Amino acid sequence: MSSVVSSDGLRLLKSGLDGSRGPLTRLAAWSLVEASPALASGWVTATAIDRGFLADRPLTGLAWLALLACLYGARAGAERAMFPHFAAVVEPLRDHLVRVLVAATVEQAARRGRADAAVVSRLTRQVELVRNLVATLLRTARPLAVTLVAAVIGLLLLDPIAAAVVLPPLLGVLLVFPLTLRPMMRRRRALILAEEQVAVRTGESLGAARDIFALAAREHAVHQVAEATDAYVHATVSAARFGAVRVLLVFLGGHLPLLALLLAGPWLVTTGRISTGELVGAITYVTGSLIGALASVTGSVSGYWTQLGSTLTRLAETVTPTAQAEPAEASACRPVGFHLTVDRLAFSYGPQAEPVLRDLSLEIPQGDHLAIVGASGIGKSTLAGLLAGLETPGSGTVRLGSATLGRLDPALRSRSIALVPQEAYVFHGTVRENLGYLACDATDADLTRAAEEVGAGMLLDRLGGLAADIHDPVTQLSAGERQLLVLARAFASPAEVVILDEATCHLDPSAEARAERAFAARPGTLIVIAHRLASARRARHTLLLDGADTCLGTHEDLLASSPAYAGLAGHWDARHSL
Repeated sequence: MSSVVSSDGLRLLKSGLDGSRGPLTRLAAWSLVEASPALASGWVTATAIDRGFLADRPLTGLAWLALLACLYGARAGAERAMFPHFAAVVEPLRDHLVRVLVAATVEQAARRGRADAAVVSRLTRQVELVRNLVATLLRTARPLAVTLVAAVIGLLLLDPIAAAVVLPPLLGVLLVFPLTLRPMMRRRRALILAEEQVAVRTGESLGAARDIFALAAREHAVHQVAEATDAYVHATVSAARFGAVRVLLVFLGGHLPLLALLLAGPWLVTTGRISTGELVGAITYVTGSLIGALASVTGSVSGYWTQLGSTLTRLAETVTPTAQAEPAEASACRPVGFHLTVDRLAFSYGPQAEPVLRDLSLEIPQGDHLAIVGASGIGKSTLAGLLAGLETPGSGTVRLGSATLGRLDPALRSRSIALVPQEAYVFHGTVRENLGYLACDATDADLTRAAEEVGAGMLLDRLGGLAADIHDPVTQLSAGERQLLVLARAFASPAEVVILDEATCHLDPSAEARAERAFAARPGTLIVIAHRLASARRARHTLLLDGADTCLGTHEDLLASSPAYAGLAGHWDARHSL
């Protein structure tokens, strides 16, 4: 049945269950107690009849039945005792899936420049579905498997002749049944993809509602959503129809052997091959354990398993780029030095798109202060993402010291390079947590000094110090104040390379100058995506991006040698004078 789940899906499930060995072991121990009635029911019934009621010893027969009742009582106690262990397995699994999915979604959004609308369905319905299905399978498939094994063992011990009548068709169905799982899984997968398309089409239509009404495209938008909904209905019906196969399997593997046993029973008893009690005990095994377990395995349990397999496979497809291990050499790769080398770099957002960057080569010495300038949309932020390792070049390489950036261990890369974007991300929590999560070893003094260096000292005082709680960053802080906190966070980090991608755009010129001077004085390399001429003047070198033509030099050299840079500087001056 493992073939129903892809290898990536199994790895995702296994990673979520790591650390649950203790609860799973306790569940297995309680399962042995839970299986005791299935193991003993037929044998106890046969003994109660043969040695009790048919031997004119009714009290003995009642005593054996009382023993069976005690076993069922023990089973009920075992089922009750297992619930805390279920929670100890499924709740950490859900938390793990949410963490992995959020991390993958954020990374993919950063790479693509947009979020995947279907992630809402994955984070809500699909993750919760995996949690519920794993819990359900632990509550149902686990005892059913134990019941089947226990009943088969009990039947073999009770009477081999009865077992020879019952077990061959039962085992045949259990061998054939897994072959039906793949077709069922394909239908379940189609159902999940159809559900995602409903979420995507609906989300796109709601997000573009104003444009839809403005362009009189309401009918087209409704048609798109209705088309996705019809596909979902069709996938649901297809999966339900295939589920009818289980009725035939239960008949062949359970009811047919029972019929054969009932037909052959009188002859077996009258010829002395089995006793009356053994016949009744064998029927008890079939009706009390085997038919019910087989019906559940081929019905609800198989449905749960194929649904779990399809959902896990789909989730694994969305997180595989993040979850996959780096190449073996990547984890051992350590840069020597922190200078950045760009060699014939090219990048475009799609195979048919015009390249944003083409054949760019550049050396940024360790400890340099570089400003990157150019017209809006020319590729400055794209270059920042490439230098930070968040984008993958179409061709060419970016090296940090002696190591290719893409082959660096991700944890080492994130410690070595800090990219501060224009959008300042401040999270719910204390000021200390916001400033220190890139520098786990930083003391309160280090964090306070970082805030003061970039000009956030007064903000720290206003908030009430490092222990102050930021409960609503949007209403509690202005855009400029959020940028100051993020700048202090990057300043306190151990990063050898800091890239400010218009990270001071909401600060006034004097606050921006103070922050940039602080980073320039900080050990390491500073790269600034400039939106003001003053940033280029403060830099040691300036890189002008101008399509296929790029220029690198000091501010004064570029003013004298590059008409494009001179024109850009004139535009900046004119805008500033306004």
